[in-house]
Amino acid sequence: MFKNFFISFVAVIMFVTSTCAAAKTEVIDVEKVVPEIGLLQNVTYAQYFTWPESRLQMDIFSPDVEGKVPAVIFVPGGWWLTAPKVAGTQICYQLAQAGFVAASIEYRTIVAANYIDIIGDVKSAVRYLRANADKFNIDKNKIAVMGMSAGGYLATMVGVTGGVEKFDFGDNLDQSSSVQAVVDIFGPTDLTKIAADYPKDVQKLYNSAGGGASLFVNGMTIYKDNKGGSILDTPETARDSNPITYIGKDTPPFLIMHGNADKTISPSQSKLLYDALIKNGIDANYYILNGADHYAYYFYQPKAFGIIVDFLNRVLK
Repeated sequence: MFKNFFISFVAVIMFVTSTCAAAKTEVIDVEKVVPEIGLLQNVTYAQYFTWPESRLQMDIFSPDVEGKVPAVIFVPGGWWLTAPKVAGTQICYQLAQAGFVAASIEYRTIVAANYIDIIGDVKSAVRYLRANADKFNIDKNKIAVMGMSAGGYLATMVGVTGGVEKFDFGDNLDQSSSVQAVVDIFGPTDLTKIAADYPKDVQKLYNSAGGGASLFVNGMTIYKDNKGGSILDTPETARDSNPITYIGKDTPPFLIMHGNADKTISPSQSKLLYDALIKNGIDANYYILNGADHYAYYFYQPKAFGIIVDFLNRVLK
């Protein structure tokens, strides 16, 4: 018993001694290299009074820096079935630390909207920030749009359809919805080929009338004048919803990133977009992340995120 007590007593003495030895008081100078980030949540950027009534909101992350800075609009993914702006919190915070005003937005979904409506929502966000540039310390001539998955597609469509009137509606129509840069992260391009790299049965499922792309493009027949049906049966809307259709001399610079192990959106989709941009003489950069699947965290990592910031700095600053 005495032996056990002695061992415990020695252990306590050693712990206290080591703790005391590690303790110290030091005065240090801290250099401000990362700006303080301000956050405005639930800022309404668009309101639709048709059924179902929709109020679309964004969260705005702003760096505490002098002067006006470029802005980046982040468009979340979710197969156009869901659009949670909270999904952009981490990357928008990182973008704000890098010196950009970053806004994560929500948009209408295919429950009651089709591709024209949803693309138009993102354009409304661009016009809102441009109209309120002074309020948010934004350089209105330097706005980029960035998205992941379905959001990457929407960002791409906004980038290539500057001046296409049918996608512009709602408020602030005196402002341009054109952007100066696009970051597309594992987004689809040709919606008839989203599963091109996957087995035939998966391709059939993706292209069915109930598949995400078909519902996004042709809509649900219970709403408005939506066509419904498979995207393969409607070549006119398939072409109209393909960003390659709109690439031209005014298309802004693109950064495209895709994992070569993506099991949700065929990696070849990004190659289609990149090849079309290069063919038209557009400033485009394409990065393939080795071993990356369809997950955002790969693109938050320092190496990948550094590429994004370097691109935005080059084209916007």
